[in-house]
Amino acid sequence: MQSTDRKERKFKNRLLRVLQGENLSLQGEFFNRLTVDLGCSPDELGAALIFMSQSNLYENVKKPERSVERRRKPGELLNQPTKSKRIRYRLDVGSHHKLCPEQLKDMLVEESGVERQRIGKVDIRNHYTIVELPEGMPSDIFQVLTETEICQRKLKIKRLKSQRSYRPYRNQGS
Repeated sequence: MQSTDRKERKFKNRLLRVLQGENLSLQGEFFNRLTVDLGCSPDELGAALIFMSQSNLYENVKKPERSVERRRKPGELLNQPTKSKRIRYRLDVGSHHKLCPEQLKDMLVEESGVERQRIGKVDIRNHYTIVELPEGMPSDIFQVLTETEICQRKLKIKRLKSQRSYRPYRNQGS
C-alpha cells in the first residue's frame, strides 16, 4: 500500500504544478461538454481520465470483462488503443552504470505513468540509452523525467531530432 500512497502523492504534486502554472479554461470547457456528450457525472469522467493517464496507479484493480455482444451507438467514442507514433529519447545512463531494460521500464511506468506496452525499443549503450516513448509527452512529465535518478544518475532526458537509426561512432581510420 505504501507504493500506492507514493504514486498518489506524486500524481497530486504533478496535478498541483499544472493547476498552478497553466491556463486550463479551454480544457475546463471541454470537460463540461464531455460530461454532457457522454452522459456521465464529473466524478465518473474525472475517474476515467485518471485511469487513462495513470493506469498503473492501482495495480490490483481487475479490469471488467467486455461483452462481445455490446454494440456501439453511432458516434460513440472508441476506447481502443491506437498505434501511436513513438519519439526517441536519449537518457544519460547506460550499461556502464549497471542499467537493465526492466529496471528502466519499471521506472518509466512509475514516474511517467506510461503503460509498459507503449514503451518502444530500449537500446542501452555504455554511457547512455536510447528509448522510444509515445508521442505527446506532457512538459511536466518531461521535467520530472529530466530530474529522475536511476542507478544513482539523473536521466537528463533529451528528445532526439532524427528518427533514423542511431549508430555508435566508428573511427574511419582503423
